[in-house]
Amino acid sequence: MKRVFLFFLASLLIFLGLLYGLLFTPTGNSLVASYIQKSANENINAVFKVKEFSLTTSKIKFVATIDENSEIDVIGDLALLQKRVDLNYEVNIKDLSKLEKFTKQKLKGSFYTKGTVVGDEKLTKVNGISNIFDSSTSYDIKLKDFKPSDIKFLITNAKIKDILYTLNQPSYANGLISIDGKINNPNIASLDGIISTVITDGQVNNEVVNKAFNQNLMVPLTFKGDIVTNLEPNKAVSKIDFFTSMANLLVKKAVVDLKSMNINSDYLLSIPDLINLYDLTQTKMRGSINIDGDIEKTATLMKVSGASMLLDGSLDFTLLNDDLKADIKNIDIQKLNHMMYYPDFFTSKANANLIYNIKKQQGDLVATLLNGQFLPNEFSKLINTFAKFDITREVYESIDVKSNIDKKVINSTIDMTSNLTQINVTKSEIDLEKSEVDALVKTQLKGVEFDTFITGDLKSPKVSVDTTNLLKLKLKKESEKVIKKHSKKLEEKLTEKLGEQQGKKTTQEIIEGFRKFFGNE
Repeated sequence: MKRVFLFFLASLLIFLGLLYGLLFTPTGNSLVASYIQKSANENINAVFKVKEFSLTTSKIKFVATIDENSEIDVIGDLALLQKRVDLNYEVNIKDLSKLEKFTKQKLKGSFYTKGTVVGDEKLTKVNGISNIFDSSTSYDIKLKDFKPSDIKFLITNAKIKDILYTLNQPSYANGLISIDGKINNPNIASLDGIISTVITDGQVNNEVVNKAFNQNLMVPLTFKGDIVTNLEPNKAVSKIDFFTSMANLLVKKAVVDLKSMNINSDYLLSIPDLINLYDLTQTKMRGSINIDGDIEKTATLMKVSGASMLLDGSLDFTLLNDDLKADIKNIDIQKLNHMMYYPDFFTSKANANLIYNIKKQQGDLVATLLNGQFLPNEFSKLINTFAKFDITREVYESIDVKSNIDKKVINSTIDMTSNLTQINVTKSEIDLEKSEVDALVKTQLKGVEFDTFITGDLKSPKVSVDTTNLLKLKLKKESEKVIKKHSKKLEEKLTEKLGEQQGKKTTQEIIEGFRKFFGNE
């Protein structure tokens, strides 16, 4: 038994001696440094070199370089048996792209931080500062049983252009972001904390955005925002106030499920002046609009619903992935023309249904206009001139409009009937990109048919009428006036010459002949 105990004791001493020799002697330190260097070089696209590694039972010093231009330094006191450390560290990485195997994302730029690690296995505090994204950053992390328990960080005036550069993205914008975070429990299942984000002095880089997204931004687009995110078990709940010189976005409650990354959110999109959308739409508009609704996003679905009071009517829509369905009710056509800077030529209320694919930029619009009337314009003046007919008095109880949309070209047909007229637009093409219109309007007026051509600039089109049939109508009316005016005097003359009975008969024959001649049958 004594021999067994002595053998066991000798083995333990030998093991501890080997362990000490492996870890705490220059030879052992060299072996450990070599192992660390080899493992690191297998995982990074760079030359990792341990320049100095010294570990004793009370001290540690570790100095390593990455491609000779980045350095990691750790130095300080430690008590292995008590599992206590008091360390200073400094990390200066001048080329983040070398760490792509670790980060799983291509990064650019540099990273610097330094700080202290003090504590034991029960409680360790990590404090540090950094200039990440050219900011002034500080952080305070508490570890319990070497696991994060409390995290506080303050990032002040991080530059948006540096964030984009670091993430290997184009320089879409400039501005500053400050983030104040307090996370009391970082465990997802029991998450607790709050993160406040403030965006200031934001401005979109028009040239870069235009090139990347095929846009035509000309006017400077500025932005700012405030985001408050409450961290709760398995989710992050945010309130967002985001303001731009083009439009404002307000969100009361955006919920992100941190397990599935599904998003559910309300929103209010406010556009104080539609003229500010010109660079995006290339369409001149005026007025304002507010749209509120909900957003739902999953791995396979993107759904946006919204509603707005619009032009004395209402708009309701649903965007499901790329497919848009919109229901428009009771909007005022005269106010729509005013909003779009179109000529003020018609008044009515309108209902419409739109089906449109935003990716293909194709769709169909079916609309019904109610109780429509022409307003005084070039078209009504031409009809009045040639036909002595005031078309503005006609009421069109129901007008059917069908439109096909292909990118920025809209082809439409229109059918409308009143007591005395029937109007059919058999061909109408509106090119929103060129702001041009080409339309053929076929009109029946008291049995007379004529065509009207509307062409040219959408905001001030040229209206021309085929006046052949209208001239006939005008001639018929004018000849009837002449006949009525002179028929009595003609009858008196013929009665005087031919007698009463023959005079009346001959007068009627002559009048009928005139009417046939002028087409007044």
